[in-house]
Amino acid sequence: MRHLLQLMTSKPMMMTIDAHQTYHNALIDFYKNPKLYAGGNERSERSDTTCHLSVFGPTTHRFSGLDSNCERVLSYRDIRSQMAGLRNDADVAKIYIEFDGPGGEAAGCFDLADYIAEIAQVKPVIGFINGASYSANYALASACSELYASPHSMGGSIGVIRGRLEVENDKRKMTYFTSGEAKADGAPETKLDDAESERHQAMVDELAGNFFELVGKNRQLQPDHVESLEANIFTAQKLLDLGLIDGIKTEEEIKSMMTNATHQRIVDELNLKHAEETASLTAQLEKLQADAKSNGEKHTELLVQVDKLAKSAGVGDIAAQLVAEGEDLEGAKAKIKAEAAKRDEEISLVGSLDGDDDSYDMLKLIEEA
Repeated sequence: MRHLLQLMTSKPMMMTIDAHQTYHNALIDFYKNPKLYAGGNERSERSDTTCHLSVFGPTTHRFSGLDSNCERVLSYRDIRSQMAGLRNDADVAKIYIEFDGPGGEAAGCFDLADYIAEIAQVKPVIGFINGASYSANYALASACSELYASPHSMGGSIGVIRGRLEVENDKRKMTYFTSGEAKADGAPETKLDDAESERHQAMVDELAGNFFELVGKNRQLQPDHVESLEANIFTAQKLLDLGLIDGIKTEEEIKSMMTNATHQRIVDELNLKHAEETASLTAQLEKLQADAKSNGEKHTELLVQVDKLAKSAGVGDIAAQLVAEGEDLEGAKAKIKAEAAKRDEEISLVGSLDGDDDSYDMLKLIEEA
């Protein structure tokens, strides 16, 4: 438990003052009587959202190192791991994230926001504020490709807070160092050394500057404009007016967007498959046409050659038949030679019977041809 108490009182946080005081007091109560918070430590899947991922409640950089008796706190590493899985999931065309939380630890928050923005460059990330999104929670939401809020949601508190605990005679005092005049509204009065106050405030201002830069980059706003919001909390309509979100939608409309996105993905996949099949069939048809043209040219060329040989051998009438029977040039030559010899023999026989001494050497004519 000491780890979590130290986290709340010695590290800069990006959360509302109410959340800081509530969790700090709850931790003190837990430290006094852990049985008040006794319960199972089994981890369960977050099934309380229709989106792919939920960022609910306070967040921390990493959960390891905290007492095992504590209820599990969502860590930036958990979110990063889930985002990586959704990025690599081919069945997820758009990543939908539901946001509702008071903020969390500063360490690790900006890195995760940058990681979400990187994923948004290759796969759309749709954010949906459904309740309240303050400080670190909004820092993550601002990195989405598109960000919406339900009609009665709240958001903002863009700033940093750090609690400095003083214990004197068993009395505990908390001094808050903040960015923005509204960041620590409701904090108790405390006394603190001026020099230490300046050191704390300088650290808070530097971290807050990084926060303003991050939101400005993600939402295409000037950092000075973000800083001028003075860490105030705004309604959904005011968030829209200030350019901190892209629209206002109900939970049902977000569900419809997810359904439409899934439907569109299926249609796109079918269209792509159809286009690939069409391209394949077109390629096959073009090949068949090219082969037919090539075969036709070869057939014509063979017919001309065979016809020339047959005519020179005196058997021009068999040229077309030889080609039709599928004879190649060598086969046609052999048959022309045989047919010419046959006819030469018949002519010689007739000539001898007629007493004609003239004879023709048809085989020689074929060879010469």
